[in-house]
Amino acid sequence: MTNCLNDKFQKLFDYVKKHNYEGIDLFDGLNSKLKNTFLYKSRFFRLALIQFCKLSPINFRKILLVPEGFNPKGGALFLLGNLNMFNSTGDEQYKIEAQKLYLRLKETLIKREKGIAWGYNFDWQARAFYVPIGTPNVVTSVYAGKALLEYYKTESRVGSLTHQQESAEEALGLVKQIAEFILNEMIIFEDENSLCFGYIPGEDTQVHNANLLAASFLSSIEKYINSEEIKNKVEKSLNFLISDINEDGSWAYGTKPFHRWIDNFHTAFNIECLLNIQENLNLDINILQKVVDYYFDNLFTKEGLPKYYNNSLYPIDIHVIAEVIIVLDKIKNSKINYNEIRLKCIEQQILKLIDSFQDKKGYFYFQKNRFFFNKIPYIRWGQAWMFYALSRGLK
Repeated sequence: MTNCLNDKFQKLFDYVKKHNYEGIDLFDGLNSKLKNTFLYKSRFFRLALIQFCKLSPINFRKILLVPEGFNPKGGALFLLGNLNMFNSTGDEQYKIEAQKLYLRLKETLIKREKGIAWGYNFDWQARAFYVPIGTPNVVTSVYAGKALLEYYKTESRVGSLTHQQESAEEALGLVKQIAEFILNEMIIFEDENSLCFGYIPGEDTQVHNANLLAASFLSSIEKYINSEEIKNKVEKSLNFLISDINEDGSWAYGTKPFHRWIDNFHTAFNIECLLNIQENLNLDINILQKVVDYYFDNLFTKEGLPKYYNNSLYPIDIHVIAEVIIVLDKIKNSKINYNEIRLKCIEQQILKLIDSFQDKKGYFYFQKNRFFFNKIPYIRWGQAWMFYALSRGLK
């Protein structure tokens, strides 16, 4: 399996390096020059334009004048992948790429009144809210934080990674500033027993993976800050989200009526975060086993193919494939119980999908529905996630 993944990774590595880690995004339709017209003032138009660009199997972005760009979340995933490869192989080329990506993340940070954050490189219209370009969000900020923390650990272990002799302490300082942003701006509500971290400042939408990602990140830096407050906030966050897990272990995306779907990759994100929190803070999260059992039993077919929703196989999505690789690696290296035969069956299907989704040029296709492939190469949704996932599989 390792030799197969190495070949796939190298092809993808060559592709993203050639493109300087830049490209189009699944949700970048609002970067179109149409934003200069009166139509852009309409929420319906913004939502329709994003969905059109997302769902069309033909890439109309050149016609719509949507430019390629550097996505900070994708950049964080590429940085994590290069650090994984450098730490496992010692190959200097990955160190050089990590240097570049570290500097690019610094260039794209957003300074807040307290702390720093990151956002997407495009306007974004969701059903629940509108997010202008330059608005920080907790998910991108957390992945930047995860990458910077790994950069700090690597730099501390092997010495300075950058030509400018940037210190490990600078990277750790940035990580701490992300925590400051989360604690000061991203708590939607808090009472004596629970709290919820939000997705973007000023919005009250309760999304479980955003809440959990923030809690997981804070748990990973608790030992560097040595703050009892952080542990308390994380435990309150767990209390809130655990209260919304169904009796069978299923877990909706969010609490709003139109967020009650159950899908593969958000469930996997949540499992990954719970495992991280349990490990970082030495907590016993009893509900975790039930969630993992539900994941294996209901979000894959009997043959081991990853379903998109709990009630639908299609579309088979590259983001789902990537997160399956990541969460299976996490589960195998944890103390959680799982069916080894079932897990190996899933891994075999994932290897087949990796082969069928990778283009001869090295990039990965977006989705496969019942009748055809959508072969558009999204830089964050597909390439960055597979870059990170494959690097995890090769560690």
